[in-house]
Amino acid sequence: MELQQLKQQLEKEMKGTIVHTDIWCLPMHTYEITYQPIEKKTMDILMKILLFSFQKSTFENAEELSDILLVEPLFIEDLMRKMQKNGLLARENKVYQLTEKGKQQFAQGVFEEELDPVTVELLYSPTHSNIFHGDIEEVLDYDDFPDQLYRYMKNEEETLNQEFFINEIQKMYLDSMDESEQEIKSILSLEKVQINDVPCIELIIWNNEKKEFFPRVWNTLLNNWDEFLEKEIFEKEKLEWFEKFQSEIK
Repeated sequence: MELQQLKQQLEKEMKGTIVHTDIWCLPMHTYEITYQPIEKKTMDILMKILLFSFQKSTFENAEELSDILLVEPLFIEDLMRKMQKNGLLARENKVYQLTEKGKQQFAQGVFEEELDPVTVELLYSPTHSNIFHGDIEEVLDYDDFPDQLYRYMKNEEETLNQEFFINEIQKMYLDSMDESEQEIKSILSLEKVQINDVPCIELIIWNNEKKEFFPRVWNTLLNNWDEFLEKEIFEKEKLEWFEKFQSEIK
């Protein structure tokens, strides 16, 4: 569908007198982020027993623990590898010892396991100072993009720190589960990869019953009305409209 066709559809749906229409673009920045997730879960009994054992004594291998605990060496070896990988257990002078991290997690009874790094793309609007959710590829299918940009757009981005993206990814991608919880340990890489224009259709409407003007702005990325832009336009231009569009409402 072309933007002009979409504009005509929106105009048909409006109640009131349309006194002004326009189409312009809003810059949308795409960030590619790779982050390190961790999964927090309650320690099982065997892991607690192993950590307790390493805290109280020294062991050279899984077989020694297997003989004491009467547990298959393969199970113990698997847990020991996992604890070493996540920094709970270290091998020094041919024996295994708990690290400070291991002691802390053992005291808390919660095991934090590092998962494989994940890469995501986030869409950020400097004008909104917010992350957008939508399919930018669908927006790019329009073939009649306007050259005009949003008149109140922010030209420079606010400083976006890692905490901002961590909070956004946490909300979007990491869901709590029964006895475990996924969190983001750190951002491994952060790069702005592209800027795309998002077309928006603006309508200024006269409500004869309330005797007032109000704007509607259709954001093609949201595929919905953009209340933020509507509020901004209203606050900045409402005093001009009676004089500017007086001839349209007689």
